[in-house]
Amino acid sequence: PSLSLHPSEEVALGDTVTLQCHVPRSGVRVSFYKDGNGTHPWHVDGVKDTGELVTEATRRAAGRYRCRYEIPASSWYSELSDPVDLVVQDPSYPPPIVSLSPGGHVKTGTDVTISCRSSYGATFFLHKNGGSVPIQQQRLDRGHTATFILPGVTEDDAGTYGCSYRPRENPFISSHPRAEVTL
Repeated sequence: PSLSLHPSEEVALGDTVTLQCHVPRSGVRVSFYKDGNGTHPWHVDGVKDTGELVTEATRRAAGRYRCRYEIPASSWYSELSDPVDLVVQDPSYPPPIVSLSPGGHVKTGTDVTISCRSSYGATFFLHKNGGSVPIQQQRLDRGHTATFILPGVTEDDAGTYGCSYRPRENPFISSHPRAEVTL
């Protein structure tokens, strides 16, 4: 089976999110598992091609999910799906401070550095033009500033860049909103 999240893998605290487990046959039972915990799965019976689990994006719901399916009245069940991470944006984490060097207009071919700073040890994510999928990431074991380098920029690199972070102690919670700079 394959697992997907809708509207996306990163949602705001309090939003509704739907996990969809896509299966190759009908009439099966789909089970959803969180954080590798197989003792308390959620079940959906009589699935045709997609089993759905609808939940509110809370701190407790944030985590890594997988699904699998089984054929009723038999002992056969599928392998687990690849994992999908549900990341919840939590406004209690302040946005990082973002800076661009050099600032202002830059010439083609210039190396540009984007720095992201927070008061938390974290994994930082660099996003372009509001995209939810990061274009770069950097985990900091020490210090509080991530440095992202865009080497030899071209016109294709023009746009708005934002940073977010996920604290080390809570990797499925993200800062909200992203701070941004324009290149």
